[in-house]
Amino acid sequence: MSREAKKKIMGRVYIVFGIMAFVAMVIFARIVYIQVYLADELEAVIQKQSFKNQQVPAIRGNIYSSNNELLATSVPVYALYWDSQVVPSKTFEDNIDSLSYYYNKLYPYTSASAFKKKMRKAFKARKRYQLVARNVDHAKLKELRKMPIFRLGKYRGGLIIEKSSRRKRPYQMLAKRTIGIYSNVRKDYVVGLEGAFNDKLKGVDGLRLVQKIPGGWRPVFVEGSAQTKPVDGLDIITSLNVNIQDVAENSLKRQLEKHRADWGCVVLMEVKTGQVKAIANLKRDTLTGNYYESYNYAIGRSVEPGSTFKLASLIVALEDKKVSLSDIIKTVDGEFRYKGSRMSDSHKGGFGDLTVEQVLEKSSNVGVFKIILKAYEKNPQKFIDGVYKLGLHRSLGLQIKGEGRPYIKNTEDDTWSGISLPWMSIGYEMSLTPLQILTFYNAVANGGKMVKPMFVNEVSRTGVTVEKYQTQVINSQIASAEVIKMAQQMLEGVVQEGTATALRSSPYTVAGKTGTAQTNYSQRQHRRKYRASFAGYFPADNPKYSIIVVIDNPKGYVYYASQLTVPVFKDIADKIYAHALDIQPDDSIHSGFSAPESLFGAQDDIRSIYTHFDLQTSTPDPSATWAAAVKKQDNVALYIRNYQEGILPNLKGMTARDVVFFLEELGYHVKISGMGKVRSQSIPSGARVQKGANIEIKLGL
Repeated sequence: MSREAKKKIMGRVYIVFGIMAFVAMVIFARIVYIQVYLADELEAVIQKQSFKNQQVPAIRGNIYSSNNELLATSVPVYALYWDSQVVPSKTFEDNIDSLSYYYNKLYPYTSASAFKKKMRKAFKARKRYQLVARNVDHAKLKELRKMPIFRLGKYRGGLIIEKSSRRKRPYQMLAKRTIGIYSNVRKDYVVGLEGAFNDKLKGVDGLRLVQKIPGGWRPVFVEGSAQTKPVDGLDIITSLNVNIQDVAENSLKRQLEKHRADWGCVVLMEVKTGQVKAIANLKRDTLTGNYYESYNYAIGRSVEPGSTFKLASLIVALEDKKVSLSDIIKTVDGEFRYKGSRMSDSHKGGFGDLTVEQVLEKSSNVGVFKIILKAYEKNPQKFIDGVYKLGLHRSLGLQIKGEGRPYIKNTEDDTWSGISLPWMSIGYEMSLTPLQILTFYNAVANGGKMVKPMFVNEVSRTGVTVEKYQTQVINSQIASAEVIKMAQQMLEGVVQEGTATALRSSPYTVAGKTGTAQTNYSQRQHRRKYRASFAGYFPADNPKYSIIVVIDNPKGYVYYASQLTVPVFKDIADKIYAHALDIQPDDSIHSGFSAPESLFGAQDDIRSIYTHFDLQTSTPDPSATWAAAVKKQDNVALYIRNYQEGILPNLKGMTARDVVFFLEELGYHVKISGMGKVRSQSIPSGARVQKGANIEIKLGL
């Protein structure tokens, strides 16, 4: 090769070398620039892509009944993942068959071979976040942690456990709509107490740092990183009583099933406090015929109240002194026509002459028509103003969401017509919810004081009260004391002489009003539809509880409230009375004589005691073993004390011999201390108790 050729080649080499050196210098300079000037910025980008703050959900607060029964709680659930990279090959091969076998035993729907194949594939790919199981409860978690490989723990067996929570109602469907429901669409609690008190129940979520790895995000700890612990939610103590709620739902359900009604509801409220002790809402599934809680009718369904509104009409007339209880109303043959509208009484042939008190007792449409027309025909707005004074046109402002809007029209409404006044007087051309009607009747029972219905008594944290809710008075006096006394007298007359005489034989006094409203009167349909209701309270002489029962569109020939809703009221009231000594009368039989105390015991023994004092006794079932003594005007009524298997009754007042025999007959072990009669029991009445339980009884004189 010539010297000239070598020179050319070397020149080219130098050029290439120079270019490479220049490129190297540029790269080196870029590296220096990145490391020195862009290090912090790039580190931030990497951190942002690989790490993030993740919310740690707070544990939602519990919901309790008034007697501290758990109505809703958050139970822990776990998601399990597997990090294959921490498991040695020998450990995996030696134990994968056993692991697959035990996994199949715990989850039979996954075959051992399928699980083994999935785990082997994950191991081969060196996956760090292989899903093992979701929604694992604590019992299954304990079993999984005992299995081969997994029992080696997180760092040798690769088992990753992530905890979360799931809402559970121990009593399942009991008061479901009132307690509340989770919305999968809104990802939140929007119904019932869960929705109304969501801000208090949900707590405050925390934060934790997570790192992105193949398969997902994994919690990590980085020194100096901001990590905030969650603050768990507050608990709420409701006014609901589980035992009364159970009785109300079952009583309502039996009657709905018997008459194949579309829906029904029951509300039971404490007269003085307004605390709602039970609220049941059941709807019929048209496909299966089963009943379930689908909508809170008692709170949300605003409907024409029908005859239960007649009490309000008469209170207005009495308050304005347009009428007195002894005035005679000529209902004649029970037919009445007014401005082209026809009204008739349910009793064929009419009731003839009735006093104002009897008009309500017999629920005479014609009678109420005539009373209100005579008093307010020339000034119907005065009647409306009187109804407004009762507070029936205002919403109650409940603690729970979804209250239906009350509608009491006035003379300025576009829908007002010449026949609006008489029709409104008997509960049409208006709408009220069952709870709004009950609140009105509760006010009458409460001497005229209208209190707001309560669903929550207090908010607490780990048993310590944070906030307590007091009874709120809506209207301190809906009418004068004199008129309220008249209203109470009329309602007692409905039970004694009127449309609710089925309650007359009860061992406690009852006051109330039936209502049977036709719901499709404006439509031309072959079959009429009705809504039956009964609103009342007991004991009438010292009101403790008020109840409303509504049943809509029963099928068949039974549609009157006296046949539909009164039996439900009686069933609920009977069961409450049988276990509530605070509403049972004392044992004094008549003035100047105090009968021997015998609240609860063997019926034969009680009868023999009263016979010794020449006092007559009556009982609905002479063959029954257990009874309670209840005073009457001139005798003693023995009221049968039924008990439900597995539910401990109120034992107060029993003798030592009776309580031992009674409890041992039920399969319990009894320990007695003291002398006299039962004054306290270690397990409260209404509690569910298994056979073989130990019950301590204290006696006293």
